[in-house]
Amino acid sequence: MSTPEPAPEYLPPPAPPGLGYVPQGYLPPRRRGRLLWLWVTLSVVALVAVAGGVTAVLLARRWDGKPAVGDAAMTVRMIGSGGAKPAPEAVERTKQILLERLRQLDLQRPTVTAIGAETLLVTVAQKDVERARSVLAPGNLTFRLVQSMTQPQAVEPGCKADAQERVDRATALASAKAKLGSKYDAAVALQAPADGDAAAALSGFEALTCAEVAALPQAVQFNVPGVTCGMLDQRPAGALEDGAQAVACDDSRLKYLTDVAKVAGTDLASAKPELGQQGGGWTVTLGFTSAGQDRWTALTREAMDKGQASGEAAQIAVVIDNHVVTAPIIMAVIPGDAQISGGDLSTRDGANALAATLSHGVLPVRLVIDALETVR
Repeated sequence: MSTPEPAPEYLPPPAPPGLGYVPQGYLPPRRRGRLLWLWVTLSVVALVAVAGGVTAVLLARRWDGKPAVGDAAMTVRMIGSGGAKPAPEAVERTKQILLERLRQLDLQRPTVTAIGAETLLVTVAQKDVERARSVLAPGNLTFRLVQSMTQPQAVEPGCKADAQERVDRATALASAKAKLGSKYDAAVALQAPADGDAAAALSGFEALTCAEVAALPQAVQFNVPGVTCGMLDQRPAGALEDGAQAVACDDSRLKYLTDVAKVAGTDLASAKPELGQQGGGWTVTLGFTSAGQDRWTALTREAMDKGQASGEAAQIAVVIDNHVVTAPIIMAVIPGDAQISGGDLSTRDGANALAATLSHGVLPVRLVIDALETVR
């Protein structure tokens, strides 16, 4: 005899939708769809909250324009023309130019703040301090016709630092004459670079300070071997006058006697670092203003005329502050841009630093870094 199967469990049917209430004997409507939408909504809210949290963190980490603990802080003294106190407008212009230079180098957290009437505080991330130093210079660019040059010099001593930074040219020259005595008159009488016994007789120049070296007549700076490239490189920034001949050395220790500046930094419209073709290293291409282009083309024409008349190579020295960056031989009149290469421009950082220094104008003051500290 078989056992009868149990009757299936009775489940009430769900209530018909749309009634607005649940009749007796019916189940409430299923809420899976509504629960699904609830989960979706909660998930979206969670994502928005997370995204908002990330945004809040990013905003919190955004630089507030102030130095951070551990940054490098350089105290920079400003010296006006002739050693005078800089004018307020010169201070403001200097701040703008330096900040533009630092930003162009893409340094981290650059700030430039005036402290009093003659001092700036420049801060950058510690890792960028050397690159920042490279643009804290006047960067006075001049193009000059090369008149003569000497043979390369051996490694030589520099000049002595001046106890008083602000010393005018007349005072410095009088001091140099007093130290040199009759040797000064003998040096002035030279018509060409001295050598042999004549050079040996011209001692005493090694005792001059940097300001005294800068005050010597250009012919003396060029003709006296005792006025070394080390001394010329260490002259105060701004020692070369645009309206006078100049003596300066290049990296190979060649000493150049150059004509007055015919093209200057104020003639520039742009300065762009570029990688030379076929692995030729980095260069800086200079674009000129309309008037500057005319002056640059005229200078290359003058160099060509001088070379043809003398039978010697026509050279133009590109001088930044007291140093000849390059002195290319001019093969033809150049109606377009100028290109600087060589020296520190062999690297990308060097080219970028030079372009940053030149592309925002010449500083109206001379800068001296007095101290380097760490922000605490």
